[in-house]
Amino acid sequence: MGLHPLTESFRSQRSFGPTYLLVFSLALLAGPLGRFSRLAAGFSAFSSLLLGLGELRFPARSPLNLLRTKTSQNVTATIEPAGECRQTICLVSHMDSSRSGLMFHPSVTPSLGKLVEATTAAVLVNAISTLLPGRRAVRSAGSLARAAICAAAAVVLHREVRGINVAGANDNASGVAASLCLARCLVDQPLEHTRVVVLVTGSEESGVIGMREFLASTDTEGWVFLNFDGVSADAPLRVLSRENGPLGPRPDKELLDAADLVGRRSPELRARPLEDGSGLPYDATPVLVRGGRAISIVNQEGAIPDYHWPTDTVEKISEAAFSRAVRFACELVEDLDTAVSET
Repeated sequence: MGLHPLTESFRSQRSFGPTYLLVFSLALLAGPLGRFSRLAAGFSAFSSLLLGLGELRFPARSPLNLLRTKTSQNVTATIEPAGECRQTICLVSHMDSSRSGLMFHPSVTPSLGKLVEATTAAVLVNAISTLLPGRRAVRSAGSLARAAICAAAAVVLHREVRGINVAGANDNASGVAASLCLARCLVDQPLEHTRVVVLVTGSEESGVIGMREFLASTDTEGWVFLNFDGVSADAPLRVLSRENGPLGPRPDKELLDAADLVGRRSPELRARPLEDGSGLPYDATPVLVRGGRAISIVNQEGAIPDYHWPTDTVEKISEAAFSRAVRFACELVEDLDTAVSET
């Protein structure tokens, strides 16, 4: 395309498994420690809680960073505007795929978000139960919470040991392809006042580490992020109206309005907001947590088709659905450029 891609390496981990297994282990350790020391049990339980809740904010510094014993990389390329640059739009996708496991069985994924929420609540109840160990009801609640945490740990461990690396055709080779399709068009016909940065991240499936590292190393003040994640499934075109569960951040309202405008002008490109996505973070989520402007474009209705499953292969790709997502994004980008040109 005539672009000059740059790579940025960073320390990472191959899976989110070690992070969750450490958090769960600290929570479960509170049970046996409570027989000897209430202080030690509380320390273990609340360390688990604080580490888990801390990860929801994607901190740059965390004890969990010690688990990053591998290396990954981000790839970026920039397309300058034809005229004066007034804004930057970042086209985001992630290049890594995931591992299968019981937690991603097709019968489980429709409820995956709720299971994650229940496990988070169990970690919280486990911590609270260490404060009032003498009460029978509290002890029972703590025991039930640790049973739920133990089950979650077993599922994650099963994925680490027995899961297989999936092909990732939809999640997320399709997102990378969508970004590159737009880049091809924009190289030939640059936007008037909008610089476009193509960002392909590594380690999204490990805890959106690639995006976290990019935000830490790059001044993105005022940028707009359009994230493509799973845009080739034979499912409705949607934009996420919330990410990372019910307590997660919401996208920028102006971006949701801009997406709605595309659909009203071109009904075949309508992308209705989706409140309940996977329940897990996307590359756009760290941007939103920092108060930035971002939106995720997906093809799904309820559970993501073939989500982290061996059936996520090229044979399942819908060319029509993929083309629709690219055309939608193209019109959205042009509208955003027009808006800034008129100000």
